[in-house]
Amino acid sequence: MATNFSISAVNYIEPMIEGNQYELQCDVYNVPAAQSLTVNWYKGETLVTQTNFTNTFESPVNKTFILLIHPKRYDDGAQYKFELKPLEISKSVNITVNFKPVINETILPSVVPVFRGYPVNLSCIADGKPKPIISWKHKNGIIYREYLTVTESTPENVVCVANNSIDAVRREVKVILKEDYLPLIAGLIAITVAFISVIFIFIYSIYYKTAKMGRYSLKDAKPSAQNGNIAQNGRDNSIPMKKLSQSNILA
Repeated sequence: MATNFSISAVNYIEPMIEGNQYELQCDVYNVPAAQSLTVNWYKGETLVTQTNFTNTFESPVNKTFILLIHPKRYDDGAQYKFELKPLEISKSVNITVNFKPVINETILPSVVPVFRGYPVNLSCIADGKPKPIISWKHKNGIIYREYLTVTESTPENVVCVANNSIDAVRREVKVILKEDYLPLIAGLIAITVAFISVIFIFIYSIYYKTAKMGRYSLKDAKPSAQNGNIAQNGRDNSIPMKKLSQSNILA
């Protein structure tokens, strides 16, 4: 009789669950007498284990070979192969692995500041198989969707829940209300700039008036007489006057 075999995963109902232990079993039938065999188990192209077996009986025997596995989420869809040498026969089996949700904490921080008048959108993304159902819980109720818009009226604590048939995981977010001082600072800067501008204009106007009043011109100026003297070109050209006696006048 020809040697043949079957391979199966035992003691479980598909799919496998991440973290549990399972057995891959290969049943070999009609191993010839005095036949030496090498049994190889592969995960993908990687050799996992190797076993040597020799039938010491005088007649064919049946033999079972078992591989224990602990599948992870990245093993979903992995292929395990049983190989029997030197008979050069092999058989493969693909496994399906379900796993609990994992929330992406990188895009969902545990503390979120919120300024008045500026809503913030929170996203709760989770990886899991089956695909998780996302919900948000707070004291006002439950919302079933991946995002949540938080404002100053949002409760202080909100919780994202990712749930599938394997498990449910939570991510709590603390909402901190903050005041936006940017408009106030901008207003103070504007007032300061306006005040400095007024002072500058005031100082400039005083300087301009002072400079204008300090200028004068002598064009078309008329000489003026003072105390009977005529001043010209900055000199005193007054003519000396001599009082004549009456005898000089009659002569």
